[in-house]
Parts: sequence; structure tokens; C-alpha cells
Amino acid sequence: MPTPVLKIAFTYDSREEWLALGYSAEQCAEFDFDETIQRIAASLRKLGTVEMIGGLKALTKVLVKSKPDWDIVFNICEGFGGVGREAQVPALLEAWGIPFTFSDSATLGLCLDKAKTKMVLEHYGVPSAPYACVPPRNAWSKAAEMSVESVIQSSPHSQALKTFPLFAKPSAEGSGVGIQQANKVTDYEQLAKVVEDLSLRYPTQTILIERFLSGREFTVGILGTGSNARAIGVREIVFLKDNPNCPIDPATIVDNQDPELLELEVYSNSVKRAGAGANPQHVNMDLSSNPVAQRAAEVAVKAWKVLGCRDGGRVDIRYDSKDANAVPNCIEVNPLAGLRPGYSDFPLLAESIGIDYDQLISTIVHSALERSRLTAN
Repeated sequence: MPTPVLKIAFTYDSREEWLALGYSAEQCAEFDFDETIQRIAASLRKLGTVEMIGGLKALTKVLVKSKPDWDIVFNICEGFGGVGREAQVPALLEAWGIPFTFSDSATLGLCLDKAKTKMVLEHYGVPSAPYACVPPRNAWSKAAEMSVESVIQSSPHSQALKTFPLFAKPSAEGSGVGIQQANKVTDYEQLAKVVEDLSLRYPTQTILIERFLSGREFTVGILGTGSNARAIGVREIVFLKDNPNCPIDPATIVDNQDPELLELEVYSNSVKRAGAGANPQHVNMDLSSNPVAQRAAEVAVKAWKVLGCRDGGRVDIRYDSKDANAVPNCIEVNPLAGLRPGYSDFPLLAESIGIDYDQLISTIVHSALERSRLTAN
């Protein structure tokens, strides 16, 4: 019997379109390049017909006319505006009763808010760095200045946060936006300055203060939903500071005498955009035999399951130290992971175990279809 031809709608945010509207590169950091959008569409066309929709407003215009007869919506919309922006398109599709790929609106809204994500992970016993939450600047009392010391003292994790270094970051940004090496601080004066700067740049967001995790960092690719979720690969983010014999890639020319380069140990947006050949290097781990990778994957999959993530994505893990008894901590959950071919970690991890790009997209689509079938029954 021939495989049924699917009717697929494709929702996405084009980086080029948003830039053309006058938005900044930082505001568009999470949006997809047209090259990525077209590559995904090409894979989807191997499964059936594809209707190219675009973003939230374009989808709304289609839905107000009549309910389409789509079998599935392949959704990679990042959304715009608000802490729950990634949930905008899924919420609309849920209201119309239309099945779609990846996580539901509640999970996407939760995972984009790192502070609330940590609270849920803590409840379920998933390791995460001790933290304190600075309220959004627009909620501060005009009569009083915000004291980072008082914020830390009022945290249930105050004892663990008494020792520096600490790390501060906005709670609701992705792709490393708002993250830089200077966010790692060694005293209260530095911390107050970083929090002030972040709160001015992101006045509607909670600012997280965390104990700095000094161990090795990994990203874990995951496929599946619920009990079917599994780690497909683990990739280490290797910083030159921790590995004096780097670069791992001998073809990469790096000035190992550059003090600033050697001190990098934070995976910022600018570092991510630098791409291959820069600091850090990326190394795929052997998940079948490496206990460090296995422990990272175990924590990642547990986080994925308790947060209700679906179909596919990534979880970022960092060990709390370089000791033999170091504990892998969840630092971020990515239920809407990047799919840029040859660049994004998720498809590269899939490729490392023999899942090519078309297969990855097909696996995600059929995972979502199976979920929808079970829900309908």
C-alpha cells in the first residue's frame, strides 16, 4: 500500500523578512534564515504537499477564513513580543484543533522562562544550578533600589550563592542572547553592575543569578515524546581554556597566546555566530561507552520528560565542577531547537548517528502524527 500523501502547512519566522521591517539583528537572532526554511520545505515535500504560511499574523489570516484540512503543521515559529512568544502559534493551533510538531504552548511558554523552568526541574529532582531571581525591572519599586545582596539572601539557595563566582543572565532569551563572558562575576560590585545592565536591556524579564558551573559543557539531542523520548547524541562544547592542547581541529588556526581568547568559558550568542573553527570547538561524544556523556544524557532526558517536551530538540548540560564526582546540571531546555543544515547542533547530532536531514524531518512529523492519533482515540 503506498504511503499516504500528507497535507502539511509550514509556519516559520523569516529572519530576512523581520530585518527588512527594521528590526535589529539581536531582535531577529532566533529567527530562521530563508536557506533553512527552504531546506525544511524541501524535506517536507517528500512527505506530501506543503503550504508555506509564514508567521503568526499570516497564519491568523488563513484561519479566520475557514479551518484548513491540513494533516499537520510543521511549526518553527519563534514568535515576537513577550516572555511566552514561542507559544503564540501553538496556542492558536490548539484553539483551532489543528495538530502540529514540537511542544505545546504551555511547555514552550515554560521553557522560554528559565527561572520558572528551574523551579519545575527543582521540584522533580533534576539537577540545576542554585539560583536567585531578580524581579523584572518594570516591577521594581520606584522608592527603593534593587539590592542584589538582598535578593540572594532571600533565596532558598542563599547558602550556595555565598561563594563566587556567580553568573547572571536574562531569563527569557534564547540563542545565547544576553550572555557574555562578563556575566561571570567574582564579587558583589561586578554582580550589581551586570544585573543593572541586563535589567536595563531586558526590563520585562527576570534576571537569574546562578552559581557558576565550572565543569564541562554538553548539548544533548533528543527525539521522541514521553516514554519514547531518547538521547540520540551528545556533543561537548570544548573551550580552549580547559584544553591547552586545543584546537582539536588541526586545520583551525588559533592564537593560543591571546589571553582574552584563552579565558572564554561562556557560550554566548557572538561565540555561537562565529561558527566552526572558533573557540569553543565541538566534539561528538560516544554515547555508547562514555560515562560522562551517558550521565549528561540521563539528566537531559529526565528534564525533557518532566517538562513535557515533544518530538525532538536539545537540552544543554553543564557539570558543576571538573572533579570526578561532578554532577551534570541542566542549564537550558530547547524544545524548539535550531534546524539550520550543517550548522545547528540538533541536525548535526542526528547526522552523527546516521539520521540524515530528510529522515530527521520525517521522524519529527511522524512523531507528531502518532501523538495526534493517540489523542484523537
